[in-house]
Amino acid sequence: MKQRLTRQRMDMVGPFHPYLVFAGIILFDVLLIGALAMAVVVTGDKVEDVVAPGGPEWVTL
Repeated sequence: MKQRLTRQRMDMVGPFHPYLVFAGIILFDVLLIGALAMAVVVTGDKVEDVVAPGGPEWVTL
């Protein structure tokens, strides 16, 4: 079986160009970091509501 290479001499990842796969992985990582950060913010907001009910909101969602 002949090995398929791109013009940059990189191995193909299945039917996809390696740059497309790298971009997908980076996008997934950014979305994951955003989801984790949002979870921290939501948890902080809920804790703030328990610690200081009423009063001004520190985090507005």
